Order: sequence, then structure tokens, then C-alpha cells
Amino acid sequence: MMTELQWPGAAIVVSLAISLAGCSPAKKPAAEGSPQRTSSSELPPPPPPPVPGPNYHGNGSSIAVAGDPDISGLDEAQIDVMFDEAVARARPGESKRAICVGLQGLTDSAVKDAPERTIRRLAELLRLPAFPASQCRDGVTPSVTATRAEAILYTVKVESRDRKGVLTFWATAVFGNLGAEGMQFRLIRQAGRWVPEPTGLSVLS
Repeated sequence: MMTELQWPGAAIVVSLAISLAGCSPAKKPAAEGSPQRTSSSELPPPPPPPVPGPNYHGNGSSIAVAGDPDISGLDEAQIDVMFDEAVARARPGESKRAICVGLQGLTDSAVKDAPERTIRRLAELLRLPAFPASQCRDGVTPSVTATRAEAILYTVKVESRDRKGVLTFWATAVFGNLGAEGMQFRLIRQAGRWVPEPTGLSVLS
């Protein structure tokens, strides 16, 4: 009987078997020509956008820049519809004693104070004192700087206007350092009135 030591080729066979076991099957080379396109269903979903509106750190800093926002090309009905969507994201809870309201227009680099008419309108709608966003501060929750009253913050950010005049905007409600909800819309004219059409993008924190 021939042992492993008596058969010199056995070691070579074993070594070859081990080396082959660690190899994966070779991939078939792709055919020459134009590269294959990946279908949209195979692409990973895009990351969620950041929460629009004020840079809310929760460290007691001011929420907005004092001053008038860029509302050129906007009528009152458009502004009303956009802020109605902000309110629809979240209404004031029982702990809220005030409302802070900010608007970032198309050419604004930061959130500014909403128009006075808009601030008065939301105060009447929600039956709470309302303040320009620059008179509020962030923290564990938004609050009015002068009174420290706990507040909910509503902001609208106008992102773009296309050649047909259709606006894309974000409507956001911030009710805490880790509490905010925003949604992106296109503002469409239908049957003589402005209708917000969701784009499918939203944020929740």
C-alpha cells in the first residue's frame, strides 16, 4: 500500500485543491459597446433633504434675521396657502403659549420675519399670540425671547420659480429641538385658486 509520503504527487494535488477552493468563478466579460444602463429601480433612494427653514441648533440662538423677506411676485393668496400647509404639518400642543412665524423668500439667504398680515392671520387662526421669528429663540423648544413663552415655529421657504411661474416651496412646523415636520410642495393654479401639490419630499425629526 502506498502512503501519502510514498506518493510525492499527493501533496501537489492537495495544494492545488486548496488553491482552487479559494477562487471564485470568473465573471463573464461584458460585451463591447455602449455601457449597460442601470434601471431606475436598481438605484438607491436619495438621502432625505435637511430640514428647511431656520438653522435650529437648540442652543438658545436667534431663529431668524430681523427684516422683511423677499415676497416679490407673491400675492397674499399664495402666502396664505403656503402658511396653511405649515400649520397643517403640526398644530400647537397644549404646552404652547405663542406662535413664531418666519419666511425665507426666493432671494433670501436666511429666514426672515413673515409679513405682518401673515402673523396677524395665524394669531387669529390658532388663537395664540404670534410674533415675528426674529423675536424668538431656539432651545429645547422654540420660545419668545421677551417672555420665554413656549412656542411653535412656522416657516415657509420659497425654493424656486419656474418659467411658467410655478413655485416650489417648503412648509415646516418646528415644535422642539428634536421635533419638526416639513413637506415640499409645488403651488399650482387650478380653477382660479392656488393649490399646493406635494412633490413627495418630506422631513420628520
